[in-house]
Amino acid sequence: MNEYDHPRSDGFDLREHETLLKNEPARYAAVVREVSSFGIYLLDPEGVIRSWNRGAENITGFTEAEMLGRPFENLFTEDSRRDGLPQRTLQFARANRHHKDEQPRLRRDGKELIALCTLDAVRQESGALASFVEVFTDITEVKQREASLYHRATRDALTGIFNRGHFTEMAVQEIERARRFAEPLSVALLDLDHFKRVNDTYGHDAGDMALVQFSQTCQEFARKIDLVGRLGGEEFVILLPRANKEPAFEILQRLRLKVMETRITSSGGAQFGFTVSIGLASLRPHTRDLRELLRNADAALYKAKREGRNRVECWFE
Repeated sequence: MNEYDHPRSDGFDLREHETLLKNEPARYAAVVREVSSFGIYLLDPEGVIRSWNRGAENITGFTEAEMLGRPFENLFTEDSRRDGLPQRTLQFARANRHHKDEQPRLRRDGKELIALCTLDAVRQESGALASFVEVFTDITEVKQREASLYHRATRDALTGIFNRGHFTEMAVQEIERARRFAEPLSVALLDLDHFKRVNDTYGHDAGDMALVQFSQTCQEFARKIDLVGRLGGEEFVILLPRANKEPAFEILQRLRLKVMETRITSSGGAQFGFTVSIGLASLRPHTRDLRELLRNADAALYKAKREGRNRVECWFE
């Protein structure tokens, strides 16, 4: 079984058209010209567009007159061209006869679309490359719906940071990775001090503003590899891969000081601030799992509250 024997999701069977493509490419282009449900076009061996059907025009907005004689790379966004994606796509299809991918493409109005693209190299009996044919469909809305569903499943609705479930899933993976490569890892539990007073004094809208601002501050101070999550209410968590107690403590101290400087303006015009207590625990060789690591961080957090709040405390064995 070769690649042409597999069913294709775009509804186009190149096997049925291969002979026509090899022997009469101009006639083939005419046959598919009026297809409007998906784009089909030919490229010559140098990657220059030689046909452009109705579906390609509908999807991209580019007319046949605008596209004939243009290079393949003109279909791509500027970032994709800079990254060399058009050249890599042609090279792969040339070497393997078939290339399928989801790629960012360009509309005539300058906006980006996500296309499901299947590029096939058509060769003569001698093995010489005759042409390329690409079939593509616009899956932008599908990808946007997928992204929206993923965001809702993994992010806290108010703050936009990881929710408890997704943070836990990612943290377990990070702990396993840290163990595998014998790397340090730390976790911090953060609790906004006397937050009930904020809600009681300034209202829940102001409290929500404070939670959003605090989340943004956490993300600002976190490294790219750190995971920031909301456990619920005014309780937050930060996982710091590749950081033992000392660097993690420094990051959290800077975060704590920044929070002290933060001022929120309520809808009534009143300004207020807040502070945060933080408990830090680092992964040890005998730490069993995330639950134990969080329990240690929670013990350190309790100490921070007991010692007067607005401080970072580390868990010690």
